Amino acid sequence: MNAAAGMRRWHFSPGRGAVSAPVVADGGVYVSNASEVYAVDAVTGQPWWRFSTALARIDTTPPAVVDGTVFIGTDDEAGHVYARDARTGRHIWKASTGAPVSSASPAVVDGVVYVGNQKGLYALDAASGERRWEFRPCAVFARPAVADGVLYVHAGGRDGGGLYAVDARTGEQQWRFSTGREWNEESAPAVAGGMVHVGSGSSLYTVDARTGRQRWTFLTGHYVTASPVTANGTVYCGSWDRNLYALDAATGGMRWTFATAGAIASSAAVGGGLVYVGSRDFSLYAVDAATGEKRWEFPTSDGVNAPAVVDGMAYIGTRDGHLHALRTPVPPPHEATA
Repeated sequence: MNAAAGMRRWHFSPGRGAVSAPVVADGGVYVSNASEVYAVDAVTGQPWWRFSTALARIDTTPPAVVDGTVFIGTDDEAGHVYARDARTGRHIWKASTGAPVSSASPAVVDGVVYVGNQKGLYALDAASGERRWEFRPCAVFARPAVADGVLYVHAGGRDGGGLYAVDARTGEQQWRFSTGREWNEESAPAVAGGMVHVGSGSSLYTVDARTGRQRWTFLTGHYVTASPVTANGTVYCGSWDRNLYALDAATGGMRWTFATAGAIASSAAVGGGLVYVGSRDFSLYAVDAATGEKRWEFPTSDGVNAPAVVDGMAYIGTRDGHLHALRTPVPPPHEATA
C-alpha cells in the first residue's frame, strides 16, 4: 500500500533547515532544528514551547528526554549543555564541556548525562550539570550506550579512535577495540545479549561486551554511519550502499536485505513486527521484520532522519524542515515477530 494518503495524522514545520530524529516521551515529541529545540503534542502536533540557543547551533542533533527533563548539546566553543523542563521549556541549568558538542544525542542513565564533544566524553550530574568526570581519547560523534554499569563509546580521530568500554561511574577505560578506520565515527553502539554492535567504514562489527574481543564482521558495499538496532536475535542496520540488512546477532549471517533507491545514513526503528527506515531516496519504508518484505512506504520531499515508533505512531523528521506523525498499519498477530 502507499501511505501517502490517509496515514498522516498531523504535520509540523519549524520552517528552518533540517529537522532531527524525533524523541517521544510523556505525550510530547521533541526535535531540534538549526539553533532551536521544539516540543509539540504527540497527539495533535500543537507546539508546547520553543527554545533558541541564539548563535549556538544544534542542527540535527536530537535532544535527550528523561524523567521530565530535556537535555540539549550545542556546537559553540564552550560546548554548552542545557537542561530544560520537558513540559514547559523552563530553564533548569546550563553547563560547559569546553569544546563544541558533537552531533550525537546525550545519553542519560541513573542521574548522569553522558555527552560527547570534539575532545571526548563528559559525565554531568543530571540534576545540577556539575561535571563528574571526563574521558578524552579523541572526538566522540556518536551517542554512547550504557549497560550494566559500563559505557560503550565510539570515538573518532586519527589518534585514539575506536570502540571503548568505560566504567560509567568513574570514567576509567576497561578495553578498546580498533576497527582500523578511526575518523568521524558516527555509528552509535547497540548492546544486547552480551555483545556490542557498531558500524565503521563499510562494515558492521560485533564484539564481546565484557572483553572487547571481535565476534564477527559483516562487510557492506559502502559506509555504515547508521546505528544498528537489535530485536529478537537480529541486528538491523542500513548502509550507504542503499540496503537495509537483517543479520543474525550471534553469527553475522545475513537473514535478508531490503534495497532502496538512496543511501541509508540514519538508524532504523523496530516495532509491531515491522522495521522502519528512512532513505535518501526521500521515503520512509516499513518492512516485515522477519522477511524483509515491504509493507508500505511514505514519500517525503527530502531525506528522512531516524524515525521514532511509539503506540502505533511513526514520527519522522526530514532534511527540508518537516515533522510528520503517521498512523502505522498493524500487521496480523501471527506476523508481529519483533
